[in-house]
Amino acid sequence: MNRLLRSIMLLLIITGMLAGCTQVPWAALNPTPVPPSPVPASPTATLQPLPEPTSTPRPTATPLPSPTFEPLPPTPTLAPVGAASRLQIFERTWELVRDNYVYEDYRGVDWDEVRRSFTPRVVAAEEPEAFYALMRELIDLLDDDHSRFESPQEVAAQQAEFRGELRYGGIGAQIRTLDEGGLITSTAPDSPAERAGIQLNDLIVAVNGIPFTDTDAFGPDGPIGTVRGEPGTPVTLTIRTSNQAPREVIVFRETVAMDAFNQVRGRFLPDLSVGVVTIPSFYVDELDTKVRVAIEELLAEQPLAGLIIDVRENAGGYVHLMRNTVALFHDGGSIGSTAGRTTSEEQRIPQGKTIPGLEDVPVAILIGPGSASATEMFAAGMQVLGRARIVGEPSAGNTENLYGYNFDDGSRLLLAQVAYRLPDGTLIEDRGVIPDRIVEVEWWRYPPDEDPQLRAAVEELGPGRSPASTSP
Repeated sequence: MNRLLRSIMLLLIITGMLAGCTQVPWAALNPTPVPPSPVPASPTATLQPLPEPTSTPRPTATPLPSPTFEPLPPTPTLAPVGAASRLQIFERTWELVRDNYVYEDYRGVDWDEVRRSFTPRVVAAEEPEAFYALMRELIDLLDDDHSRFESPQEVAAQQAEFRGELRYGGIGAQIRTLDEGGLITSTAPDSPAERAGIQLNDLIVAVNGIPFTDTDAFGPDGPIGTVRGEPGTPVTLTIRTSNQAPREVIVFRETVAMDAFNQVRGRFLPDLSVGVVTIPSFYVDELDTKVRVAIEELLAEQPLAGLIIDVRENAGGYVHLMRNTVALFHDGGSIGSTAGRTTSEEQRIPQGKTIPGLEDVPVAILIGPGSASATEMFAAGMQVLGRARIVGEPSAGNTENLYGYNFDDGSRLLLAQVAYRLPDGTLIEDRGVIPDRIVEVEWWRYPPDEDPQLRAAVEELGPGRSPASTSP
């Protein structure tokens, strides 16, 4: 399978009963897919070289007032796992992969040899950290960009993220790593970053005086690890806004909620009756309801001449939430199927959930290499149902669905057991969803309303919805 190729999006976050293992009852109709790793790799974008921050005299930094800070909850410690339990978890995990993994050849891995070589290592891994690291290594051998083994700590964090309860210490911003620094792609409302005057498309060129691009100087966590930290502690950022001289800003870290970046957002484009709804993830509790609310709020403001749905940075989530979201736009029907070695299921869209007033509104969906898993099923489904035009770049081509298996110690195996097929049987694994209109551009470098892919989507909505100046 191809590895995702796109610029690294780094978020400022820290983020049946058999042999002691329970298959997770994920969704009523099919196993619940979980998004892949939140930091997929991709080609690094290039810009004209920018001057080093040391080349411009730096003004005296003015610290911002330090408020009272909410401390982060302590990270739970891992409980010891006895030798018998370690072997039980390992054996059951090995058997689940052997019997259920979507690829019968285990992607070229000799699975019997894996059992022989890992068994003594499991016995020797007395510390829980070492054992869970070994289990992650075991599943990583499959190299499918989806399957993974999670420690009890990681499971708890995933569950807290889904409920919107995950917290981290940082400045409340999203950063995309480029050759020349860290590009600010979003700031959380009323976050330390926003209050410090850090804006969309600002470039972080240094952290605590160290060039952002000098990754070796920051250690294994890189510059992002340095920006993160305990609430109440300061970090000095050298920021470049457009072509202005770099400036230093001291920002006091605070406790930031993960769901600050997982909000469904709706807005109208300037001077148009075209709405834009951004869906950042399908791994959000009641996601379909939140999408419905965002669209209904737009409709309450004024009639929609068209709607653009932006899922370019949506790495996937729950399949049942994806289906329920499609149902807001199309009443019933099938978007294909998911099938594996032992199971096959048609992916049918629920009926009776469409949003009143949206029936005749044309829809365009923005996708790209960051659109993966359930998000690809969403875009492909809307495309095959004839309900939306797809604009942007091909999606990730990573559509395996995961089954979850919980173990008694709180750890979990997430295993790719089925892959998505279009109604005609075509697999989009590796290939991805192909847009109706391909626009290859580093869209994140543009102000939101000047985004060439967004402008192309407006044109795809039909005549009369695009000002003459919107050609990309």
